[in-house]
Amino acid sequence: MGTRFFHYVRDPRVATWRKLSGLLAVLYFVSPVDAIPDFIPFVGWLDDLGVLSAAAFFMVREVQRWRPGTLSSEPELDGLPRDEQGQPRVPTLRRHS
Repeated sequence: MGTRFFHYVRDPRVATWRKLSGLLAVLYFVSPVDAIPDFIPFVGWLDDLGVLSAAAFFMVREVQRWRPGTLSSEPELDGLPRDEQGQPRVPTLRRHS
């Protein structure tokens, strides 16, 4: 899962907000500004725990769904040249007579 996560983060086709969601959750965790202040015992830590667990669940699901080399909106690469609309451009064979 670690190397898959590394490749997921380095993939330029993945949206930046998806990559940063885990980092933003960690920043929320260490930030002194919270929805519920941390000086309230246990209750103050629950919002931090909720944000971290939601971000971890999101990232694990995203990395598991991610397929290197393909996106749902892109056709799989088959080695054929393509035109501007993404249709295969196969040269026609001419017969010389």
